[in-house]
Amino acid sequence: MYNIYLYGAPARSRMVKFLIIMKLSFFFLIIPLMQVAASTSAQTITLNKQNTSLTGVFEEIMTQTDYDFSYSEQQISKVGRINISVTNASIIEVLDKCFEKKPFTYSIQNKTITIRKKEFTFFESIGSLLREVTITGSVADTLGKPLVGATIKILGESITVRTNDQGGFTIISKRNNGVLVISYLGYKTQEVGFSEVNVGPFEVTLKEVESGLQEVEVVSTGFQQLPKERATGSFILIDSALLNRKVSRNILDRLDGVTSGLIFNKNKTGNTSDISIRGRSTILGNPNPLIILDNFPYDGNLENINPMDIESVSVLKDAAAASIWGVRAGNGVIVLTTKKGKLNQKPQVSFNSNVTIGTKPDLYYLPQLTNKEYIEVEQFLFDKGRYNTAINNRYGALSPAVEIMLLRRNNNINDSKHATMLDSISQHDSKSELNKYYYRESVTQQYQLNVKGGGQFNKYYVSLGYDNNLSNTVGNSTNRLTLNANNSTNLFNNKVELSTGVIFTLNNINNEGSTYKPRYPYSQIEDANGNPLAVTNGTLRLSYVDTVGAGRLLDWHYRPLDELRNKYRTSADKMTDYRFNTGITYHIVKGLDFSGTYTFQKGVLNSTTSNSLQSYSTRNQINLITSIDQTTGVVTRPIPLGDILSNVNSSYYSHYGRGQFSFNRSFSQKHQVSAIAGYEIKDYRDDVSSYMLYGYDPETATNLNSTINYANEYRYYYRSLYTTINPGTSNYWNVDRYRSYFGNFSYTYDNKYIVSGSARRDESNIFGVKTNQKGVPLWSAGLAWNISSEQFYSSSLIPYLKLRLTYGYNGNVDKTTSAYLTANSMSGLSVWDENFLEIVNPPNPSLRWEKVKNTNIGIDFGTRNNKITGSIEYWIKKGKDLIGNSPIAQQTGITTYRGNNADITGHGLDILLNSNNIVTPTFTWQTNLLFNYNTDKITNYKGKQASNSNIVNNNYQNPIEGHSYYSLFTYKWMGLNATGDPQGILNGLASTDYSSIAYSYKPEDLVYSGTLTPQYYGSLRNTFNWRQIELSFNITYKFDYVFKRTSLDNTLLYGTYSTYEMPDYGKRWQQPGDESTTNVPALVYPLDFARQELYNNSEILVEKGDHIRLQDIRLAYTLRLKQSKLPFRSLQVYSYASNIGILWKATKYKIDPDYPNALPASRTLSFGLKADF
Repeated sequence: MYNIYLYGAPARSRMVKFLIIMKLSFFFLIIPLMQVAASTSAQTITLNKQNTSLTGVFEEIMTQTDYDFSYSEQQISKVGRINISVTNASIIEVLDKCFEKKPFTYSIQNKTITIRKKEFTFFESIGSLLREVTITGSVADTLGKPLVGATIKILGESITVRTNDQGGFTIISKRNNGVLVISYLGYKTQEVGFSEVNVGPFEVTLKEVESGLQEVEVVSTGFQQLPKERATGSFILIDSALLNRKVSRNILDRLDGVTSGLIFNKNKTGNTSDISIRGRSTILGNPNPLIILDNFPYDGNLENINPMDIESVSVLKDAAAASIWGVRAGNGVIVLTTKKGKLNQKPQVSFNSNVTIGTKPDLYYLPQLTNKEYIEVEQFLFDKGRYNTAINNRYGALSPAVEIMLLRRNNNINDSKHATMLDSISQHDSKSELNKYYYRESVTQQYQLNVKGGGQFNKYYVSLGYDNNLSNTVGNSTNRLTLNANNSTNLFNNKVELSTGVIFTLNNINNEGSTYKPRYPYSQIEDANGNPLAVTNGTLRLSYVDTVGAGRLLDWHYRPLDELRNKYRTSADKMTDYRFNTGITYHIVKGLDFSGTYTFQKGVLNSTTSNSLQSYSTRNQINLITSIDQTTGVVTRPIPLGDILSNVNSSYYSHYGRGQFSFNRSFSQKHQVSAIAGYEIKDYRDDVSSYMLYGYDPETATNLNSTINYANEYRYYYRSLYTTINPGTSNYWNVDRYRSYFGNFSYTYDNKYIVSGSARRDESNIFGVKTNQKGVPLWSAGLAWNISSEQFYSSSLIPYLKLRLTYGYNGNVDKTTSAYLTANSMSGLSVWDENFLEIVNPPNPSLRWEKVKNTNIGIDFGTRNNKITGSIEYWIKKGKDLIGNSPIAQQTGITTYRGNNADITGHGLDILLNSNNIVTPTFTWQTNLLFNYNTDKITNYKGKQASNSNIVNNNYQNPIEGHSYYSLFTYKWMGLNATGDPQGILNGLASTDYSSIAYSYKPEDLVYSGTLTPQYYGSLRNTFNWRQIELSFNITYKFDYVFKRTSLDNTLLYGTYSTYEMPDYGKRWQQPGDESTTNVPALVYPLDFARQELYNNSEILVEKGDHIRLQDIRLAYTLRLKQSKLPFRSLQVYSYASNIGILWKATKYKIDPDYPNALPASRTLSFGLKADF
């Protein structure tokens, strides 16, 4: 019976009642107007409303009376909540209380109350400008949890306050009206209007920013949870949403293209890790970042970590962030934090499943000679006598084409038949058979079910995961089972917290796929009926194998298709990984805790390869040293008949223990102190053993090793060479022990100024010849200044601005180098089968730890309403006392030794920008930009290369001072001469004296062609949300680096195991004058290795690697079912496409710069479903 009429908002304004028809007389018009006035005074209202909206009061008034309201919903919504308590009050009294100190007034006409903005007189307006107003309120998140330390600013004024321990605030404005700007790191900034008559208390609710990559509220260092607002160091945090944007089985793969300062080295060179954080800090030492899983280093295989169990990843990049990890933090630290439950959380069940389909490898991606071109090369070599040795010894392998050429030379066929036969085999494409039998689309399935929750005193998380992967090589597959469970319980009135956790992984890897690669581009493995055909193995000639031994040897033919179909070879790896942790925390007094934690890890890898008696590998090994008595015909087989089984067992275990005091207190709302101090110990051991069983019977598990004489030498059946039987046994182990003392301190004053410090001393059994070198102290210091919290700062364009500065030292360990004389125990390699020691390192009492000095300057900023947020960081790294080679007097018995002989320096820039381009209730568009620059330079290195050839082929063992570790040096290209030979430079002149060019040491004659790793790299990710649909795509880029492409290589083309996958055969020099139009040398025989090396490593083959790539696209639809009768709270279906393609590249060749000489990663398409119950 009551109506509310809204006006002011678009298309919603209406007046609803009309006066009595004008045809009525004046008398009848006066009567209802008098009744209105009387009823206004007569009707009474009783209300008792606390923290309610004006619209709520209006609805209650309409319930108790017969009045209607007309107002602008948009204006009224800005008033905020009010408190009102009246008993038997008139409508006038109630309305006066509602609009007390509010910028609104009202009028009543014909039972309709019209609300409108109050108009001030000129003098009232002037007076209000001279009065201060006090605004109050509180700030909380969407769950109602107070946000302590949220920033409250008045737009256009310098005054800033922060919320107290209850999330409340009080702020005084010199103006009678304005806008409050409320911000909190990791949350969307909100603006609230105020006026002289509307000063609160405001209840502000902030929503979390939905962008996955940001330096948000809390990061984990592995020792403590660090509020980002009090951090001075360089951290990047990848949350669960961004981490699960990608679909992959490997946790690190999910960081590619979304992590500032981190690059994946897909075209690895030298001593390079798969990933690098801020460039290179070592030369010969360990280049890998330290991986932390739930507060302790992870010593196992990363393939055993289920990414669906990971809640967040923190990347620690500078000294202040990472120095707490001491000598293992020189290459950066990646901290993985697994999912956990929460206190007072109802059980939440999540199920995630996806399937990924990958394309077959594109076998035609790499350029290669056509069949006719390859046969043309064989004819050239045949005419030059290349195959005469194999022809004359009767057993040497010959290709089908050469066999035909030999028939013609022996006049067994005429020219016409010769041409017909060569043309016939050239029609066959070996890669079509590979595509048919050896490769397939890959299929990967992932399933995970987890449940988490908690009660008043405990919280828990349990998950079960299963992955099944069929690789794109037929016969190869992987399946992984993971179990993760953790629980935390509060005891004794929350004075004690007891936590336990266990992670178990079982990873089965089957490698039954064949490694067969056709020797020739026209090889044929099946006949017209699909029956397996024999092919040459590259050693023995088919016509020789047909009759060798007169039937008394095992069949010596190699039939690849038969091997594949019957699985004569099986290979399997079984990886088992256990991780158990437990900890206890005692809350001593307010802010002071002691925690003791222990983690045990163990991993076992069992690799078994079995070659049955029917396999070519076993038959070949047996036949190779079999002898036949030509008089008696007796066959002697030193290797007994039966399967050959080889096994490698490797295992590791580690114990970690840590005791730690933690202090965290606030004093007088202006002083915040956070500190930790503790002691840590580690014991690590790994073992590797192997054996080989001959004459193995899988049914009885017996072998005939006892019948074998490993010390004896046996003659090859078909030639006068001798060999021993490989026992396949080895056994070695490694033990590392560390102990460390650490501390970290942070002090914050008035949420403006932050001082931090960190120190750690590590000691290890690797060092210790001199007492003062047993350990190394490493430390860091940091400063931060929240400029935007200062009274003088009043920028409305950039309301959040923070400056950070850090300096300190990290370290690095090279486990292959020790201060002591070290050796490997070897056995079974001498003719007497005696054990012996092989020296690995001579004694070096002066050996020290590698140290990396870090300097970092950073600025964090946010524009108004978080339209653009981000950070800019400039960093410098200097590696000192790095492990390197150095010459030593030959009288010592060695020519070089490894010690602290090198230094390296690097610097760079990390820029992270997040932009909220469009934000509406139904549509958002966000952009995330990563820009990184880094470079390095060797500043000190004692070791020298022996020749120019060493520099251009392998510059990583002894890099050149003044250049990057990844520098590429090439020969100066002087073109081809009149006979098609490549020319280099010698003594300033063009030369074909290849030996002198290659084996002299004249670096000045070489060309610095650039670096093999990008100096500029990053990504641009866009995310669009429309209602329940999300679309995102990521574009990555790499600039300023080079690679060497392949070209016509006579060394590989003429080899016994000929390689025909190379370009430029048709571009080669063929006749005088071609040198003016081509740079590809002529074919020559005999082969000149130095000539070919000059061309392979010349500057003419260097290409720019710069490119832009569409890395991936993700599309998701999320259905939230809050009031549905269905059992789940939300349901998301998604698809994900990866490795989509290159948008632009600098090179004109059909080459992926990430994979210049190999097949690129296959494109994949994933479909998945995630349900939350």
